[in-house]
Amino acid sequence: MEYPNSGALFPNKNKTSDAQPNVRGNVKVERGLLKELMADSDGELIELEISGWTKQFKDGKFLSLKVSKPYKKNAAPRQQEDDGEDIPF
Repeated sequence: MEYPNSGALFPNKNKTSDAQPNVRGNVKVERGLLKELMADSDGELIELEISGWTKQFKDGKFLSLKVSKPYKKNAAPRQQEDDGEDIPF
């Protein structure tokens, strides 16, 4: 099962030199999150927060990853616009 804004890094079994990565993998990011990050960016670089968990699979361990907007300690919570859709009458 795939989860949005997540991925995994697995040991690189094809590594033949120290210049090659120890782990490799992919991350799938929702288009909406990318658009939001681009809108919030004030320069050429876009920052993502990456969280990881070590997990076990049949051949050893791997890193399960999740990407999200970077945490900002003093950021005000976003307020949703009221479109009147949830009024019960």
